[in-house]
Amino acid sequence: MTVWREYSWRGAVLKAKGLLGSAPLALGIDWGSRLTKTLTLQSDRNGLTLHDFSLHPVNKQLLQDEPSDTELVEAIQKRVTVPFSIIGTALSGPSVFIKKINLPVMSEEDLRDHLALELDRYIAFDVQDVFWDVYHQESSPEGTINQPEHFLVVAKKECVERQVEAFRQGGVTVRFVDVDIFALINLVTYNYGKKGNWLLAHIGPTGMVMVVIVQGEPAFIRKVAYEAEWYEDLLDQLLQPEISLDATKKIGASETLLLQQFLQETREQIGETVESFSDSSKGGIDRGILLSGGYAVVPEMATTLAFSLGISVQLLDPFQSIIVPLALQQDPVFQQSVPLMGVAVGVALRGVLTHDSN
Repeated sequence: MTVWREYSWRGAVLKAKGLLGSAPLALGIDWGSRLTKTLTLQSDRNGLTLHDFSLHPVNKQLLQDEPSDTELVEAIQKRVTVPFSIIGTALSGPSVFIKKINLPVMSEEDLRDHLALELDRYIAFDVQDVFWDVYHQESSPEGTINQPEHFLVVAKKECVERQVEAFRQGGVTVRFVDVDIFALINLVTYNYGKKGNWLLAHIGPTGMVMVVIVQGEPAFIRKVAYEAEWYEDLLDQLLQPEISLDATKKIGASETLLLQQFLQETREQIGETVESFSDSSKGGIDRGILLSGGYAVVPEMATTLAFSLGISVQLLDPFQSIIVPLALQQDPVFQQSVPLMGVAVGVALRGVLTHDSN
C-alpha cells in the first residue's frame, strides 16, 4: 500500500537491487509520535538479515515545527551505517484515513479510474489536499457475505510532503510512503504465513488500529481513538524505563487504577472488533491476536486480553523469520526495542521483497 503513488515501492525494489547488487539493503523508517525507529534489512540467498537499527526520541513540543523534522533526519543519518540514499517511510495516526468501500466487481484499473473521478464522494477532505491509494482484492475473503471490499487510504498531502522535504534537504530520496497498518500486514504474512485468520491490534499513543487478516489479506480494518486524553501522559511515564533502560518504575495505587481503565477500554475495543468480524463472516479468529505498537507492552496487556476474550494473545515478533546477528540479540537496547520495531520492519520489507513474494 503506497499512498504516494509518484513513489512506487515496486520501482524502489528494482532500483535498490540495481544499485546494491545481489544483496540489497533496504531502510525502513517509522516516524512515530514518541520515537522514530529506523531499521535496515539485507537480503541474500540465506534470507533476510537485520543489518542495523536505531531509535530517536521525538520532541513533542517541536513535532509540528519543520526545522525539528530536518534535525531528526540529520540525527538518523549520523546513526545509519549503510548508504543512506533510497529509503521508505510510513504514515500513521490522524494523518491517515482508511475507509472500507463496497463496489461491484471490477478490474483494478476500472476501480482506480472510478475513484479518480468520484473521490470526493467518499472522503470529507478536499481532493486537492490529499494523496490516495486503494487496496484492491481480486476476490472477497472466504466466508464474507458482503460485496467485494476495497480499502481506500487517504493521507494528508501536507504530512507526506513535510516528511519528504525534510529528507530531501538532507540529500535523501524517499522512494515510497507506506501506511503503518499495511506495513504491519506485510510483516505478519512474511513472518507467520498466510494460513488462517489473525487479528492484529496496533496500540499506539494516538489510538488503536485493528485489522483482521484472512489468508494473508486484510478483511476488516477499524481505527478508534481513545476515550481519555490522559492515557498518553500516564503510559509514557510508565513505559519510559523501557526506552531509557533505567530502573523499572514502581506503579502506585492511583496509577494502577488508571492503568486498569486503559486495559478495560483496550479489551472492549478489541472484543468489539472480534464480534463485528464474526458477525460479518463464517469464520472466527482461529490463529489468535497479535499485539504491536508502543503501548502493547503495557504490563499484563496480553494475559488480560487472553483471559477475557478466550483467544490466544501474543506480542508480534517482527524478527521471527529474520536473521538477527548475535551481537544485536545481546544488545539490551535492542531487546527492549523489539516490540516497537514492527512498522519499521514492515516498511523495510517493501525494499527487499515484492508484495507478491510474501
